[in-house]
Amino acid sequence: MPWSSRVPDALDTLVDTFKAAPEFEGVTVWDGPEVSKTVAQEMLTVGFTGDDNDNDVESTSLPEGLAAAPDRETFTIRCAAAVLKGSTEMRAARRRAYELYSAAGAVLARDPRLGGIVLRARLGSHTFKQVQSDRGAQALVIFGIDCDTFTRR
Repeated sequence: MPWSSRVPDALDTLVDTFKAAPEFEGVTVWDGPEVSKTVAQEMLTVGFTGDDNDNDVESTSLPEGLAAAPDRETFTIRCAAAVLKGSTEMRAARRRAYELYSAAGAVLARDPRLGGIVLRARLGSHTFKQVQSDRGAQALVIFGIDCDTFTRR
């Protein structure tokens, strides 16, 4: 098999795993940017943060040793946990957004190898933003899922 990155496999596995996880029952899980007229009250996006100026994945591949073995690949998949409340109750929106972020961490802790796709996947850094809009309180946790693996060769 020719050289290939594990990023697409990891993205697919994360989407499928989050969609099936009981922690995300009732939460809209999107695979990257999706076209929808539905306004979700709670959502998790995988491989998309909603910011056109933000990269969805950042990756580095480096040779591992001197052998013709696969390269070591490290990458961060950017995700977002968003909550829109129909009221101006910011505390509830903020706490729920962090519950979704924590749920992503719990799902990763159950299978940090993503079924063998990576050596390790874990929550990385995150940022938080909250605003009041005409639709109510909005809370957004943008976070990375840091992965360490080998490329395929």
